[in-house]
Amino acid sequence: MAKLTDPQVVKLYELIGETPPADITENDVSRVLVELEKKITPYYPQKQNADDLAFEKNKNILVIDDLEVSLFQLTKLLSKAGYNSFIARTVDEAVDNYKKHNFNYVFVDLFLPEPEDGIELLERIKNNDKTKLNNTKMIVISGSDDKKLINECFVKGADDFICKTENWHIKILEKLRSFDEIKRGSAPEIKSVIEDDENKIASITIKNIFKAGVLDDLKREAVNLCLSGYNKIVLDLKSVTTTGPEILSVIVYIFKYCNNHGGTLKLCNVSNAVSDSLSYVFLDGVIPMFADKQAALRDFYSIIKN
Repeated sequence: MAKLTDPQVVKLYELIGETPPADITENDVSRVLVELEKKITPYYPQKQNADDLAFEKNKNILVIDDLEVSLFQLTKLLSKAGYNSFIARTVDEAVDNYKKHNFNYVFVDLFLPEPEDGIELLERIKNNDKTKLNNTKMIVISGSDDKKLINECFVKGADDFICKTENWHIKILEKLRSFDEIKRGSAPEIKSVIEDDENKIASITIKNIFKAGVLDDLKREAVNLCLSGYNKIVLDLKSVTTTGPEILSVIVYIFKYCNNHGGTLKLCNVSNAVSDSLSYVFLDGVIPMFADKQAALRDFYSIIKN
């Protein structure tokens, strides 16, 4: 933490309408900075529906951490990816939240403030009947890479462990994609594949776009990929033989999201019905369409080479 002068500390606290304590810690300054960001940000995610993503049914995630900066960073990331974030700063608050709501995932910081607190909480939630009923996945996040602690987390029921390294947020998104894919089963309605990690190219194949929840899963998967850096996406529509306004809206949404993140969306195996619908709303010349996935990938490579 950069050394702040006394006048700078006073000014920081004035901006949030508070008086600084006698002894300033790094966590105090972090909290003040978060409060300042709240004031200049339209919203601070506590429990929200990510309205800008227009998901009909978001998945719930409980985030447990006693550091405001970590809470803010993680809940903001999860909000962008289409998840509802519930936050807890203590063991008691986490248990209370878990009783009141159903969760798809729980992220728990190991040090609350001691590792024993995080491990105790992990064990309590893992053994809760709701965890089995909802198939809730427990993911531990920590700045520690102590192998003994990591092993103990898995013994107590952690489904995964993420160390807060430089790219920890990317790892979180990767884990969510992986867990979501597992939950979809052996014959998933949508499936994403990293086609080229170096050039950040991915593909999403759709099996049954009309099944309940698939459109939301498709949007969430595309957003997750873009936030992870995979902004060049091929959407394989081989199994989509008919369409409607909702499907077109999702395709346009993903196309715009890719563009806004410096990439693009390409369609392949487009049926005549879908092609006609895109043509009707003047999108056939805007969103590139190809005969198959390999042709779409070749087009990406030709652009990259040039």
